[in-house]
Amino acid sequence: MTRWNPKTTNTMTLDATEKYAEIASDAGLTPSQLAIGFVRSREFVKKNGSVILGATTMEQLKENLAPFENDIMLDEEVLARIDEVHLTSRDPCCSL
Repeated sequence: MTRWNPKTTNTMTLDATEKYAEIASDAGLTPSQLAIGFVRSREFVKKNGSVILGATTMEQLKENLAPFENDIMLDEEVLARIDEVHLTSRDPCCSL
């Protein structure tokens, strides 16, 4: 997809991506696992929702299922760091 190509995106999008990847690494997670953990932390998902996973390889599927198998929940510090990045780049895919 063109919107995620580093050649066509702006530095704000790339910076946000790098920061999210750093948060994931610091938490001992992959970026996908961080995203899944974030979605699972939303109250409306906890009460009435679900998380839809996608994978094209068995390795990706295992990675994406790990937050459920290990019941990974993000702590307040990780959530605060995610919020901080979000405030600087509210919708990176539209920041072209």
